[in-house]
Amino acid sequence: MLSLISRPSYAPIGGLRIWIDRRRMLTVAMLINVVLAAAALGCSSSQSLIAFSSDRDGNREVYTVDPATGDERNLTESIGDEFAPTLSPDGKLVAFLSSSGEDVGIEVIEASGEGRQPISAGPGRYGSQQWAPDGSRLAYIAEIGGRPAIYVGGIEGKPPLLLTTIRADEVSSWSPDGKSVAFSVKQGEEQGVYIRNPDGVNEFRLTETPDYAPIWSPDSKRFAFISVRDGNPEIYVMNVDGTEQRRLTETDAPEYDLSWSPNGKFLMFVTGIGSLAEIYITDPDSAGHIRLTHNEVRDDQPVWSPNGKQIAFVSYLDGDAEIFLMGSDGGEQTRLTNNKGDDISPSW
Repeated sequence: MLSLISRPSYAPIGGLRIWIDRRRMLTVAMLINVVLAAAALGCSSSQSLIAFSSDRDGNREVYTVDPATGDERNLTESIGDEFAPTLSPDGKLVAFLSSSGEDVGIEVIEASGEGRQPISAGPGRYGSQQWAPDGSRLAYIAEIGGRPAIYVGGIEGKPPLLLTTIRADEVSSWSPDGKSVAFSVKQGEEQGVYIRNPDGVNEFRLTETPDYAPIWSPDSKRFAFISVRDGNPEIYVMNVDGTEQRRLTETDAPEYDLSWSPNGKFLMFVTGIGSLAEIYITDPDSAGHIRLTHNEVRDDQPVWSPNGKQIAFVSYLDGDAEIFLMGSDGGEQTRLTNNKGDDISPSW
């Protein structure tokens, strides 16, 4: 039971210290139960499959699994590795990376396993693919000739459009209305968070510090992002114009795997180092944190279900990586995959 202690304290994860205000923690716990229950009633989606990658048969392949039945399907079978799957917003397509020698390309396949087609054109190293909200386009990084650039390409064979030549490290997210793409540069003179129209016009630099992983809130009003401006990767929020930047976490360990809940009320993240990493949820307005996993092993890569009722994540309980499910409050944790390989990168 949580005690009503007003002073801040530290909750350990192994040798790590996580800052907690216990009064806020109790308040946030109550809010999470109420708001997520309401979100579960108010949100619905026909999308049911989870895409992930596995090396259970030697090389890495892309699979889907039905979280209700546990039925799995191997979507790709080739000599190279297929990995980093990303489901389209309607759940009908999977974009993934495919390696061949030194080259890494982007391909798309139907969730049924049919209709596989390449998106990237020619040799190079592609990645960081992100679906547009309507599922008609992908934004991605292409490194051709040693310099990365961001492109936006359709999935119907149309030529890709150059978005920016800034040496970006990642494409992070689209705005919910599909009118802007957020990306980041982690270091150097161009470091910071940027947004740009997907047609390649109106580029805005929102931060000039070592920040990355900017993700739009579902209501399009705020960004959550990771920053190392104070030495350790911590979570910040800001308005979409870059104003009112505010730090949410202050821990000894790095924060990563950041995502908004589908209703926009909470942020989920992972904090920890190496084999000691756990999943948390926080209210960005009160900055109180609730720990969802208590396995004392590495739990990470959490993703929300489209309706906000469940969370899929990766756990190393048995030494290898498997996909698990839990409720949005951390309860009812169950194993979804179980094999001799590593099952990682769930996408829902």
